[in-house]
Amino acid sequence: LDARALGWEPRVEEALIEGLGAGRGTGLTLTYAGQFPDFYRNRTTPEEGALDILRLTKLHDEAERGARFYREKVDGEERLRLKIYRRGGLIPLSEAVPVLENFGFRVLAEIPIELEGEAQAHIHDCLLDLSDSMAIDEVLSRAKVIEQAIADVLSGKAENDPFNQLVLYAGLEPRPVVWLRAWFRYMRQTGVAFSDATVVDALRRAPKATAALIGLFTAAHDPKVANGRDAAVKAALA
Repeated sequence: LDARALGWEPRVEEALIEGLGAGRGTGLTLTYAGQFPDFYRNRTTPEEGALDILRLTKLHDEAERGARFYREKVDGEERLRLKIYRRGGLIPLSEAVPVLENFGFRVLAEIPIELEGEAQAHIHDCLLDLSDSMAIDEVLSRAKVIEQAIADVLSGKAENDPFNQLVLYAGLEPRPVVWLRAWFRYMRQTGVAFSDATVVDALRRAPKATAALIGLFTAAHDPKVANGRDAAVKAALA
């Protein structure tokens, strides 16, 4: 009862102060908290609101994007949601949905949230569906890597194609995905007729083999293992 009587904005401030200190927490509350629409306040805890504010503060301009997974429980059922952040205008669904689909998600619903005034920004709250082979806990255990990979594609820093599924379903870091994409393009130039979808499907269905392939490539080409490279390659082939 005391928390409810305190009000949503003061409770957001409390959450921010707890993590950032009084000066910074109060300043962010004054800038952002009053700009959220009523429907957002009614369905969002102050702690969640504080997390959204913190993500928005990490964006330096309208070209940058942010992303954050979270778990939602509805009638005892757990669901995976993703919030996408942008300063300035909306991110068109025609831009965001294909990116998420290329990571292996299916977008079931999306709620746009607009912040006005000095904090002009948008948050897109997406309900996601996973294939039967992937659990929510698996996604959340690698949330930092996957979130950054999604943000990089949305901001144009990385490519948008089906190879990005390997971050989610093969457990790869984004950099090895770049290597596999380049390898595929080289193979296409040599006359290999398989589509990118076919190659990605084979790699994601065999994550151990995919990881072994990356391990072999690293052993053979990483400058850090120049001394003892032959032994490293043999170990990768074992």
